Amino acid sequence: MVNFRYHIISLVAVFLALGIGVVMGSAVIDRALVDNLEDQQNVIARRVEQVVAENRALQDDLNDLQGRAQQLADEGSQRLLAATLTDVPVLVLAVRGVESQGLDDLVTLLRTAGADYAGTLWFTARLGLANEEERRDLARALGERESLAAPALRELTIDRVAEALTGGATPVTPPGGELPPGVGPALEASGAPADTIADLREAGFLDFEPPPDDPGRTSSLVVPGTRVVLVSGPTAVVDDGLWARPVAKALVGDGPSSSAVPLLAVEAFTAGDPERAEFTEPLRTDDVLSMRLSTVNNIDDFAGRLAAVLTIQDLGEGSVGHYGRGAQRLIPAPG
Repeated sequence: MVNFRYHIISLVAVFLALGIGVVMGSAVIDRALVDNLEDQQNVIARRVEQVVAENRALQDDLNDLQGRAQQLADEGSQRLLAATLTDVPVLVLAVRGVESQGLDDLVTLLRTAGADYAGTLWFTARLGLANEEERRDLARALGERESLAAPALRELTIDRVAEALTGGATPVTPPGGELPPGVGPALEASGAPADTIADLREAGFLDFEPPPDDPGRTSSLVVPGTRVVLVSGPTAVVDDGLWARPVAKALVGDGPSSSAVPLLAVEAFTAGDPERAEFTEPLRTDDVLSMRLSTVNNIDDFAGRLAAVLTIQDLGEGSVGHYGRGAQRLIPAPG
């Protein structure tokens, strides 16, 4: 006989069956989900191990390439560059902040090539004229009115330095030092500002680093036949637009080529993207300057330093060119 108690028991039995089914179904689903996640984790772990192994192999290849590149630089430079610049006077101009192993190695290559390395003249952060003290000190060093504005003072300094470097006999002496015999009369005859470099050094706007084998050198900065290397880059302490590029323009001049010095502008990358030649690219794209000077856009690898030395050699023959990554050639073509 069906009664109310029977209906209650039946409903309880149905709900109990549903509950048991849900529990059992969820357990099966959870197990499948866990298995799937474990499989994915195992795949990822194997992939990570594969990537680590590939990275290790690539690092080994990179170390091998770097070792061979250094060996090529050490051994190849002696064979490729020996005697290419024998007794050629070379002066380096550089903006502070671009000190790098690449620049040091370039100087080493110059000496390997037999060049008469005349030292490095450094342009310091004070040339940025970031405050009134620097502006007044520069005016005093130039013997000009202290009321002159920073842009006018900087332009005047660039002209004075360029005149000193293109005069052919301007000495580098310690502040208060004496000029080499016979240089003073020559400077008076040429009209070159004999004490410009010394005055700017004394005021801290320039530094001079003599050749390692001649720490007391006080001979002329630029003698006839001197070739000049101007170095700047993304870490220069003075913006290229304010100093290095105007210096390059002043050195090559707007007049006859006889009034200019043979100039190579190079980029040193202590940081940044070597593909972005922020110093040299504007020189290359200038219709006038690109015909008057040479550029190399990266001396922080051996190819760049090799190009620089070969380009300095070509400058003596009146040949200019632009070399490095993205340039017309990586290194100069054979003569």
